[in-house]
Amino acid sequence: MSKSIKKLLCENAEKWFKQNCKYDRTAKQYSKNYGKFVVFCREVYDCRTLQECKKHIQDYADYLTEQGYSASTIHTYLAPVCVLHDFNMKRIKKPVRHTAEYKRGRSDNGKKSRSDNDIDNPKYARTVEFQKRVGIRRNELKRLRGGDFLYDEKIGWYYVFVRNGIGGKQQKQYILPEDVKFVEKYFKGVKPNEKIFSESELENKLPYHTIRANHAKQMYDYYLEKLNGDNGDKYREELKKKLLLRYAERRKDKETPEETARKYENFVRLMSGTHKLKGKNKALAIEKHLPTEYDNLAVLAVSVFHLAHWRVDVTINSYLLAY
Repeated sequence: MSKSIKKLLCENAEKWFKQNCKYDRTAKQYSKNYGKFVVFCREVYDCRTLQECKKHIQDYADYLTEQGYSASTIHTYLAPVCVLHDFNMKRIKKPVRHTAEYKRGRSDNGKKSRSDNDIDNPKYARTVEFQKRVGIRRNELKRLRGGDFLYDEKIGWYYVFVRNGIGGKQQKQYILPEDVKFVEKYFKGVKPNEKIFSESELENKLPYHTIRANHAKQMYDYYLEKLNGDNGDKYREELKKKLLLRYAERRKDKETPEETARKYENFVRLMSGTHKLKGKNKALAIEKHLPTEYDNLAVLAVSVFHLAHWRVDVTINSYLLAY
């Protein structure tokens, strides 16, 4: 029996993502979400090719909005569609994502959950105390080995090396000088390929991402205090140099000289000025007694050195403001 048109379209899309996505995890997720677009195009418009589907991107966005999906979910579903069809998402009329509408990690019901109890459980104390000073994801904690505590001679800081982070990316999770001895204890006496944490230590419902967000807030306060201190101007220049050194390691070989120059200019631009919250995000910050303005350099340092996001807006919206 020949394959259905819907299945063929999904397979063609999956093949495209495998060939064009750098990481397998991204390709799988994009293929899955693009499949939802194929179903919509087949059932509503009887599309028979991917090119025919492209004509209905805005219709799909309208459909998702009518179905009541959140702005964040709509963005997630549209992302692979825009990538495959080389379509600028800014051209699509869709709900705007606001941090004030994020639901993850927010609970005001006053109830004590199992995850809250686990934080106080001595069985998980090692992971909790480590996470407070390092701030990586649960799966990244699982993969840490004895050889993943290193020193960056160029920048002059110690870091925990995450070999396979989100999207399969490698990252350097830098440690504050005052936390180095504490973190180093976890790696002493552990063989290079031996895991730092046992499976039983991570079999829990602990909100590691919330601890990661709290760590990001603490790092922002740390940098902001340094930047506003007596030697603030000197520290600001030193921090910029460290960020540029880290940025130089991130350049992709496939980039054209024009792309490299444009991205460099954008990165340098992020190191100055103030990020001012607006609209619902500003109202949320006022409600939670949080700042409505953020020092871009301090935020970028948190994003690059402690979150590996490389973006000021994501760091503010998803970490400094959302928890």
